[in-house]
Amino acid sequence: MAILRLYNFIYPANVEQAKSINSTLLAEDAQGRVDITRTFDGRELNTEYLFGLFANLAANPDLLTILGVPVSYEVTHFSANQHIAAAQTRFIFNFTSLGLVLPVIIESWNTWNAKGEITQYNASFKYWQWMVDTVIGASMPLLNATTPAEAVQILTSKVAASICNTAQTFCNGENTQYDSMASCYQYLTQETRFGASYEVGRDTLLCRIVHQNMVPFRPSVHCNHIGPTGGGYCTDDTTYVSTVMNKYFKI
Repeated sequence: MAILRLYNFIYPANVEQAKSINSTLLAEDAQGRVDITRTFDGRELNTEYLFGLFANLAANPDLLTILGVPVSYEVTHFSANQHIAAAQTRFIFNFTSLGLVLPVIIESWNTWNAKGEITQYNASFKYWQWMVDTVIGASMPLLNATTPAEAVQILTSKVAASICNTAQTFCNGENTQYDSMASCYQYLTQETRFGASYEVGRDTLLCRIVHQNMVPFRPSVHCNHIGPTGGGYCTDDTTYVSTVMNKYFKI
């Protein structure tokens, strides 16, 4: 069952899961944690991050981003006992806008309830730093950059403009985050750091690159994640020690 459900993470199956808003693969009170980001509570939020993120990326193949879309997978290690399963899976990600295809290893464990719904999951991206460096290196010819640092500088400008366009399109009224396109661009390029590879859940541009993809699903929830406050997801309110010592799961 655990292996079969991985198929739903792959494009285009993830599109159908995203459209469901509340995936029946997940328990109503599902808990999720991804090592490079944060924790996610509840079926709806986990549906958006597990499936909606990649479905939105696939729907916008020309969007310049360092994120990829999972297109296939191979389970390399698997073990299960009663309602707990652990696996190492090699996914193939298509970084469409960069013309790049890379393998990505994700190690995970999951728990299930009597209905076969996922109640808890923990996912860790192996070799994540190396992968990010590889993606940035691969972007250099496309961006006419001569060094990785120059590539990051150009990516910062282009990605910030994209995030600001999302904010201006979807974050209006009570969900407004920036006074104008110019103020948004100024904030994201001058007052927000690009971020180290492990800072996808901190006050960085990297974090907002991820959350940009969820904004169209529920602006009232996700607009503040790409705004100046970070909305509790793109914030510097954690430390290494607090993250490692956090007792998030029920078991």
